[in-house]
Amino acid sequence: MHQEPSAQGEGAGAAAAFAATALAPSDSPQTPLLAKRPLRILAADDLRINRELIRRLAEYFGYEAEIVENGAEALAALDRSSFDLILLDVQMPVMDGLDAAREIVRRQPDPARRPRILAVTASASAEDRETCLAAGMDDCLVKPISPRAFKACVDRQFSTTPPAHVPAGSVPQDARDEPLLIDFASLNASIPGLSPAQLAAMHRRMYRAVTSDFEAIWPRVVEAANSSDNGQLAAALHALKGCFSTLGWSRIAGRCAAGMHQARAQQFAEWSTFPGELQQLYAASAAEMERYLAAADGGESVAPAAKDEAGET
Repeated sequence: MHQEPSAQGEGAGAAAAFAATALAPSDSPQTPLLAKRPLRILAADDLRINRELIRRLAEYFGYEAEIVENGAEALAALDRSSFDLILLDVQMPVMDGLDAAREIVRRQPDPARRPRILAVTASASAEDRETCLAAGMDDCLVKPISPRAFKACVDRQFSTTPPAHVPAGSVPQDARDEPLLIDFASLNASIPGLSPAQLAAMHRRMYRAVTSDFEAIWPRVVEAANSSDNGQLAAALHALKGCFSTLGWSRIAGRCAAGMHQARAQQFAEWSTFPGELQQLYAASAAEMERYLAAADGGESVAPAAKDEAGET
């Protein structure tokens, strides 16, 4: 079983450097959540940037989480230790979060005695939420996970009073027809307690980590397009959607989500044009990110680029 005491392997430098800046212990709340609710936390996610974000998010609230890469490793960790809270990415290789949750429920059918299980998902749809709850999960966290959302979820699950019902469609969604290349407002608000310099440094390291993930996953997109493989394309786009959403790259994340759903339904048809379209969106998003970082280095405020500045047609 692979447990990560630190980032290793492909993309490790960027992820570790990002983690050293984002959610530093000095930026933790004055009264850590740990003081109110001491919890043993286990989390499973197959993407390095998400594992590091979860680790730093836990540390922000005073916790030390055990982080693994898939559902099978999470079950192995449960064989060795007991946990109060488990975060499971819904889609992972080897064993996904849904199957892991079902196995945890099978092993311990009494809800009062088993750990609380949180789905970590890139989708806020009512259908996906119901699927997670039907698998035995107790609640859902939507990527990228904000400290506010994490705390609210923990409070709901471990409150001494019955939690208020959270409607399936209660997670706000952006109603714009054309998302921004980068949603800087949401990105900057997702992690509190950082100075402008710390925030810019964090975003720079996140950008490097996502670039590394994109370079690793991109060949799978090309291979899937060349062979018209819906299953492979859906898996690759799911991973990319999570990466881009974490960095606030709304437009390319939305395009990945749309392609992923089409591929899952065996309805994807843009095999010859899609790789080029995705590369253009990636280049436009990267250019916008670099413009933001350059302005941040100069102490300037950054507004979203106009459409004609972002490679729009």
